Amino acid sequence: MKKFKLQSVLNYRQSLEDQAQQVLTVSLQRKSDLEAELLRQQELLQQHDAELKERQQDGLTIAEMEMFEVPIQHGRRLIEQLQSDLARLERQIIDEREELLRVARDKQVMEKLKDKQETEYHKELNRKEREILDEISLRSKGDQT
Repeated sequence: MKKFKLQSVLNYRQSLEDQAQQVLTVSLQRKSDLEAELLRQQELLQQHDAELKERQQDGLTIAEMEMFEVPIQHGRRLIEQLQSDLARLERQIIDEREELLRVARDKQVMEKLKDKQETEYHKELNRKEREILDEISLRSKGDQT
């Protein structure tokens, strides 16, 4: 079999595709972690709100009310930051998917070129084989006469 002349390019493009896949996988994991943290913070905020409302019915002093408001405000800011981070990460994931598609297409071009070269090689091999068989056939016919 004839060696593919551009095998090193194909290997390089495969490594680029692998790297792009790894980057995307890391980002998707970060997104999953962020979503879980956002959900946890939202549940925590709901608990604080529910506890504040319950305690308000019993009557609270200003100091006690401030004691509840501080974690609630902190939770809201944290949720806003997490939502912002998540939106940024989602845009990044879109870019990473596009990059993965681009490098996969580039690699696919090289694979098609390699397949075409292999097909041409096999065609040439079959043609030479037919020529040899034809020559053998002609020689054997010549020997019979």
